[in-house]
Amino acid sequence: MPDLPEFPFDFEFYNETDLPDAEFYKLAYDEITDVAKGHSDIVGASVSLEELSAEETPHAYQARVVLYVRPSHISATEVMPAALDALQNALDAAVAQVREKREKLKNY
Repeated sequence: MPDLPEFPFDFEFYNETDLPDAEFYKLAYDEITDVAKGHSDIVGASVSLEELSAEETPHAYQARVVLYVRPSHISATEVMPAALDALQNALDAAVAQVREKREKLKNY
């Protein structure tokens, strides 16, 4: 993606909606690099955003965030009426899991 910052590790970003990539990519970049800063446990990430809209689910978006964290991976999925909300909530859930995992490891 032109003019977008590169991740310090492997990163996949899939936007399967008609919405522009830049805002979603920047949000994912900011959240994931922030939680990775100063740590070496996150070695990659994958973010996908898709529209689920159909007759049964009008205006629904699903965001999935997978963080490749040593020793085991973390994932979070959220479905919301707005794409940005779905992505933010999935990122928040994944970041919370990373912090919880770090806290458990710190106590050993």
